[in-house]
Amino acid sequence: MASLDIPSIDFSKRPDSKDVSAAMANLGFLFIKNADVPSQDLVRDMFALSKEFFEGESLEEKEKVSVTVQNRGWIGNRQEALDTGGHPKGDLKEAFNLSKFTADGQPMQPLPPTLSKHVKTVSAFMQSCHELSMRLLECFAQTLQLPNDYFTSRHVYDSQQSSILRLLYYPPSNISDDQRQGEIRAGAHSDYGSLTLLFQKSLGGLQLQLPNGKWLDAPVVDDAVLVNIGDLFDFWSGGRYPSTVHRVALPTGPEAGQARYSIAYFLHPTDDVLLSRIPIKDDTEDQHARTSVYERFGVDADEKMTAREWLDRRLAPTYKSRKEE
Repeated sequence: MASLDIPSIDFSKRPDSKDVSAAMANLGFLFIKNADVPSQDLVRDMFALSKEFFEGESLEEKEKVSVTVQNRGWIGNRQEALDTGGHPKGDLKEAFNLSKFTADGQPMQPLPPTLSKHVKTVSAFMQSCHELSMRLLECFAQTLQLPNDYFTSRHVYDSQQSSILRLLYYPPSNISDDQRQGEIRAGAHSDYGSLTLLFQKSLGGLQLQLPNGKWLDAPVVDDAVLVNIGDLFDFWSGGRYPSTVHRVALPTGPEAGQARYSIAYFLHPTDDVLLSRIPIKDDTEDQHARTSVYERFGVDADEKMTAREWLDRRLAPTYKSRKEE
């Protein structure tokens, strides 16, 4: 399968807001290179910690921290189906969802032993991801001729919000060619929130769907962060910044015998932020955006809801079973 040419922006110096916005306004994906947060040492530490949890933690300890209705905790193999229509058997992956920590760096959920030993590392990584996300939101606000803090003030880290740091593990695949039909590592979906920061190792598998329905491989760029727009920000921006459907396909050849690890930071606004779509001055463009929002998300463009209500609506069909925290 052909690879997609995803634009990249160098963050070693202050990027031009228009360049960032232009890159994201096409497919909603962008590589960030040379960002000082999170540091490469911190990224490496997080991948090592993720591997220690997924490969070293006992099933008994994982089950003690199973995913809750608050979307926190461990998600077992096939427990999640991101594409319930196309892959009803569930995704071939494990995940662990971490909510934000307290202001003094303490977890707000039960953690398994392997993670509880490294609370400082996890907290520092999560706050670094949030800081990088704020830089991107400032770029969007400037391009849209809004106050610089229009979006950042609605994504306060220490507020009641639903941002999630997700550790992901895709085990080696031993599925034969005649059994691959209907199997997927992560089903086709678009992300629910504002932005996603994705950290990848050398092994690929992520694929993006073009507007014409064709799937293309997303490249893996060493030491770069892959950023994509979520549905909430697509709605919020009136379609100026689109969310794009993506998936993680089963590997073939030698890569089938390798585990894949990735780490994603899903940025969400403060829970009680009222989502008011930024109006578009051009009437024709505005009507197109309204129609598109309803067709893709089943939400009227003028429906009033909070950020938390949006997330709850999107999460409802995703998990086959969840427990109260």
